[in-house]
Amino acid sequence: MKPLRFAVPFLFVLFNFISSSANAQVASPPSSPRGQNRSAKAAIHGQIIDPDGKPVARTRVTLFNGLAAVDERIVGNDGAYRFDNLVPGPYSLVANAVGFSALTTDIDAKSGQDFAFDLHLQLSAVQDQVVVSASLSGALAPQVGNSVSVVTKQEIQDRDAESIYQVLQGLPSVEIAQTGRRGAITTAFIRGGNSNYNLVMIDGIQVNLFGGDFDLSSISTDGVDRVEVSRGPESALFGSNAVAGVINIVSERGEGPPHFSALAEGGSYSTRRFATGGSGLTGGFSWAYNLSRLDTDGVVANDDYRNQSSYLSLGYSRSPRRQFNFHFFGGASKAGSPGPYGSDPDHLFFGLDTTSRYNQNLFAYQASYSEQFTDRLKQVVSVSVSPNNDYFVSAFGDSFLHSLRVVFNTHGEVTVSSEDVFVYGFEYNHEQIKDTFITNASGDVFVLPRAAYAYFAENRWNPNRRWFLTTGLRIDNFRTAAVPPDAFGSRPAFPENSIVKVNPRIATAFLLRDASSAADFGATRLHSSFGTGIREPNGFELAFTDNPRLKPEKSVSFDAGVEQRLFSDRAAVDVTYFYNRFKDQIVSVGALTDLSHFQTDNLANARAQGLETTLRLRPFRSLELSAQYTWLNSSILALDGTTIVGAPFEVGQPLLRRPRESAGYNITWRHRALTLNTNAYIRGRVLDVEPNDGTFACTLGLQCLFQVKGYTLGNAGFSYQLPAGVEIHGQINNVFNQRYEAAFGFPALRLNFMAGVRYQFPSR
Repeated sequence: MKPLRFAVPFLFVLFNFISSSANAQVASPPSSPRGQNRSAKAAIHGQIIDPDGKPVARTRVTLFNGLAAVDERIVGNDGAYRFDNLVPGPYSLVANAVGFSALTTDIDAKSGQDFAFDLHLQLSAVQDQVVVSASLSGALAPQVGNSVSVVTKQEIQDRDAESIYQVLQGLPSVEIAQTGRRGAITTAFIRGGNSNYNLVMIDGIQVNLFGGDFDLSSISTDGVDRVEVSRGPESALFGSNAVAGVINIVSERGEGPPHFSALAEGGSYSTRRFATGGSGLTGGFSWAYNLSRLDTDGVVANDDYRNQSSYLSLGYSRSPRRQFNFHFFGGASKAGSPGPYGSDPDHLFFGLDTTSRYNQNLFAYQASYSEQFTDRLKQVVSVSVSPNNDYFVSAFGDSFLHSLRVVFNTHGEVTVSSEDVFVYGFEYNHEQIKDTFITNASGDVFVLPRAAYAYFAENRWNPNRRWFLTTGLRIDNFRTAAVPPDAFGSRPAFPENSIVKVNPRIATAFLLRDASSAADFGATRLHSSFGTGIREPNGFELAFTDNPRLKPEKSVSFDAGVEQRLFSDRAAVDVTYFYNRFKDQIVSVGALTDLSHFQTDNLANARAQGLETTLRLRPFRSLELSAQYTWLNSSILALDGTTIVGAPFEVGQPLLRRPRESAGYNITWRHRALTLNTNAYIRGRVLDVEPNDGTFACTLGLQCLFQVKGYTLGNAGFSYQLPAGVEIHGQINNVFNQRYEAAFGFPALRLNFMAGVRYQFPSR
């Protein structure tokens, strides 16, 4: 099979067929190859107004034609928006502002008409955001059946979160494990999945290491517009690594007149944080940037940390039909690694590690171009490059890991009708790894590459105003290059390997009760999704095995829930049940030679099921509250063909670092220039491993698995707006001064504080 040989002809034929069909439906006059001349265009403009009749600044307004998002604006201080050069037809507007409902209004734009319409927002506990992590072309969150959480820039600032992992902590079914304090390796577990089961994207750029691993500690919140977390497998959309969920970090875009910001903070342990940014839109050219740096001396010796990060977003459009975008992220961090110095049940701790250091340089680049060929067909082409270089210094010798990912993606968005959008496309995904410990027969380090050729399609159908159905399918052909034998003879030479995987997806949302039915008992939305996920083996799993037939791990997942809105959308409750079955997990069979003659094989299985309950309240304009509770039942299942699992685990044990119960809340109160915030994350007890030697301690006759007690991490902060765009703020973290370990043996920070000043120019 030669996927690339057929990819271009296939897409060319499909593109011409759809383009011809679309042109026929539009029935363009001979004098206008685009279907409409400039004089026949329409325009929609107006102002975003709050319940008191005042303009609402920094509101995000999205224009839809049927189910397809056409354009987007972020309004300035005057609350004014405008969309020009529109093809006549039906449109809808969705406006999102902190604390206000996303008001959707149907507008029939006539040829040559300048349509004026003011959007009057109402107080609301929910925002109907446009998400791009649950649909190939972006969709309103209520219209997708997936479970999606969106954390906005305002919520990030209210909590004074400095790192992305702090934003994720407390979201439903998301567990964060940090092996220490700032800069320590930090991973996420979503709905009971492994930490390498999450696809992480920055502005749509895939940044996972070869095989799915990713450290969240170095991603700063400075310059971030929002964070989307889609829970459930998304391999039908994005291919490998999207086994349990997708984390998409979206940076700020250039909108409105130029404006700039600056931030300076200081706090406990000589921590310093500085950032500056700006954005604007002038003559079709949009720009946004942010530069930040954080330094801290840490708590103990060799616990210092430095992080520098930058975002850059550029866009250019001389016509609504053509758009060029460029995104860049750069992160460079250096951290000491004192090792575990907390809980030491087996008494294996021999003192702080004052030698080990960890340096990471992560970059992400993407260039994309979109063309609206007809009124029904839009084609998007993008190329992204993501190099990740890690360096380790230790008493046992220095080492490195170089990972590179290059992705070419092209997809077409076809507006079949106002009720149907179809997306088709092709993707080439190349990843490679070079690691100190992955060597050939001569002991030399070599580059291990892998490529995936994928064809995918998605259809979003809205047969009536209450029902939304999304179906998708992706076919991946993974091709791993030949692997040479190693110097020890434990790994023979592997020939080039090719495997084809098909991942389906279906999600639905149904409005059982419309919002207009009653003010106190509002809309009732049912939602459900089913899909599969896959993860290709990482470099170590390929390098330290004698199994040439090692295949991807996979998941089969289902969820279903109900969302109930109350009191004119000032309250919303969502309860969701989920079930995940993880199969073909890679395990070392060791002495179990009766199962396989290979050292590693796809024999392990696990299960995770649970309930997610979320609550959002907006009883007054000044008060906002959100809370969540997650009950998770995870279980290790027997190896295929047996009734046992590899030692020291047992059938039925919960998965490591995944609590049965967790909860969180976030409360924000605003009064004129003052804002107060308090938030907390509550985690129940978990099963974890001995921090020094891990499961190897069991081979020494020691205990290696331990039940670790839960904890409550509470934070509180304030901000006060002064004249001329100056804001002072402060944050106390771990207000209960609790002694806890998110990862067993690695103490977290005790009570600490940060305080500083923000500056906006021009002032809002």
